Amino acid sequence: MKKILLLALVAIMGMGAKAQGTPEVIKDQPAGTEMVYKRVSGKMLFVKDQKLKIGDIAKLIEGGKQPGDLKVITDADGKTVYVKYALTYASFIDNDAAGGWLKGTKEGNKITIPTGQYIMYGKFQDGEYGIRVGYMEYKNNNFEVVDEPITFTLEGITAKLDGTYMETESQDNVKVKILGGYWSDNNGFFCGDVATVCSTDPAGIETVEKADNKQIVGETYFDLSGRKLSEAGKGIVIKSIKFADGTTKTIKYIGR
Repeated sequence: MKKILLLALVAIMGMGAKAQGTPEVIKDQPAGTEMVYKRVSGKMLFVKDQKLKIGDIAKLIEGGKQPGDLKVITDADGKTVYVKYALTYASFIDNDAAGGWLKGTKEGNKITIPTGQYIMYGKFQDGEYGIRVGYMEYKNNNFEVVDEPITFTLEGITAKLDGTYMETESQDNVKVKILGGYWSDNNGFFCGDVATVCSTDPAGIETVEKADNKQIVGETYFDLSGRKLSEAGKGIVIKSIKFADGTTKTIKYIGR
């Protein structure tokens, strides 16, 4: 049956020379300055046993199933960026088969990526096609591709996927918009992400007292969704500490 055993992609793909008209897949890491963000929260959608599954990223991490990091490379021009593993599920696939880089631009703290780029392409037993990336909405019991640029917001230590949601107003009124991976031959759903938040240091557990006794000149708080807070409040937040020597440290902080 077509497209069921996704983890065996490498075994059935023809990885020969690029044919004329074959879509570009950026497989090699581009040059530039790399930032690595570890996933903190959000939801991952995928198909297993012919059923749609939803995985909570935070719970997956707690269970020892750490997904691959979101990687962002900024070119020397300061504007061109490349993003790898925008889709959480793609980071679980063996041999990096769906690990192509997405190319976009950065202005201020906003990354914008043209939709429909390929993260994989090859020859299969039933044809030649690949996986493209873009927003998808759930309509008429199916995911449909949305022609809209992909955006991420960088704020402090976090990188946050924009524009996705999963809302249930009633049993018959479910609103879902994801960043999806879809098959290029029929736009069929492959996997998706909702409200993904990543951090450069999500597991920091150091206290301020252990910060090498350096002079603190500023503290900024963020919630686990990446939103900047005016104060810590109650519960677990992420604190970014700035020192007089210009260095920063990120810690988990529990407001009382």
